[in-house]
Amino acid sequence: MKRRGLPFAPYILGLLIGAAITLHVLPGVIMGRAMDRIESLGGDTVGVRHAPPVTAENQTIVRASPDILYSVCLYDLNDGPMRIDVTWPANDNYASVSFYDANTNNFRAISDRDVDGPTTSISLARPLDSGIPERTDDSAWAPTKTGLILYRRVIDADTDLDIAETERQGFTCRQMADQ
Repeated sequence: MKRRGLPFAPYILGLLIGAAITLHVLPGVIMGRAMDRIESLGGDTVGVRHAPPVTAENQTIVRASPDILYSVCLYDLNDGPMRIDVTWPANDNYASVSFYDANTNNFRAISDRDVDGPTTSISLARPLDSGIPERTDDSAWAPTKTGLILYRRVIDADTDLDIAETERQGFTCRQMADQ
């Protein structure tokens, strides 16, 4: 009686190994490839890549929205904490900054609805890093030393694209030691 399940043992073992790979290895591989691709694009601002508005001809992300301006910053905390500055839209259109670790997990998001004022400075560090103040609403603790920060800003038919682009240029990320 006890041996009836024995023929299924290799299948169950295969399922467990497949699940472990899917949950623990695959996200890091996907994020690593995405970060390599983003890094190969270069940057027009310190650490930030501002993507052109999405059109059918330049869409590289599945289902990227043509109603959103995207910018991305790759972070590397091996050299210490970082400071992220954001200029929020003056026309009350929605904007947000989302933080993703090296395993594709979103660990912090801040939107213009969460803050007071036209700009925000955010400290990004590992929990054990020195040189960063206590956690506040304007800080983020990264679970991994590398990852990316995604800035998204909604545009509509009434949006002045020159003003939106100027505001988007206010999204910067730098090592705190460089300031």
